[in-house]
Amino acid sequence: MSDFVHVLLGLALGYVISSYVESFMHEYVSDARPKAVSFWMRAPRLFRPLINTHYSHHTIHHVKTFRSDHVTQFRSEEEKQKITEELLQRGKHGRTIINGAYATKLAGEGVFVFISPLVIFFPVFYFTLKPIAFLAGCVTLLLPPFMSHFVHPYLHRPFEEGQRTAPRWLAWLLRTRYGRAIYRNHFLHHRYGGVSNFNLVLGADYVRRRTRALTAKDLEVMARIGMPLPDDAPHPVEAVRG
Repeated sequence: MSDFVHVLLGLALGYVISSYVESFMHEYVSDARPKAVSFWMRAPRLFRPLINTHYSHHTIHHVKTFRSDHVTQFRSEEEKQKITEELLQRGKHGRTIINGAYATKLAGEGVFVFISPLVIFFPVFYFTLKPIAFLAGCVTLLLPPFMSHFVHPYLHRPFEEGQRTAPRWLAWLLRTRYGRAIYRNHFLHHRYGGVSNFNLVLGADYVRRRTRALTAKDLEVMARIGMPLPDDAPHPVEAVRG
């Protein structure tokens, strides 16, 4: 095979694996069910990274912020101050969450939890692929932490605001068909309590049947808060009437 084909092979393998690992870890760690969290709490020293990741993502990012809507992190300065004080009481981990823009950016132990399941694939790629394919695979294997840190914050802003404030390369990515699909997938993830649509690296959710289709009401809410709508979507008012 030519080097070009090997590059494509590496990119594809890394992408498939990273998408699947992200979907799985997001469902079973970041948004783990109460029964799993209760089990972890029986051995908090052993499961501390999982407990902290769940608290940061699910408790802070899903439950205690963005309570008004998908693009409003805090309903008031008083609410922000209350959450800040709660986090400061948790010590180092709480300060890490604050420094990560209140769990909108990947930080602290979340980086370890995100990357650790992917680490095993680096030596596998190294020993089974040509060097050029290995390097290509490394790029796509690192997509989950990249998307969580750099892209995720903009998914909680109106689309036009993101286009004004994001770096040029990121604004371009967000307005591509792929980027707009990420907006919609993440909107559905939050709107229905973190039980579906887990991917920022799109793909595995569909294979795992963890997706939820947009409804007319979803389109109406997305239009109101400035989310990008599908190209073939009816006008939200017409959709509701229909």
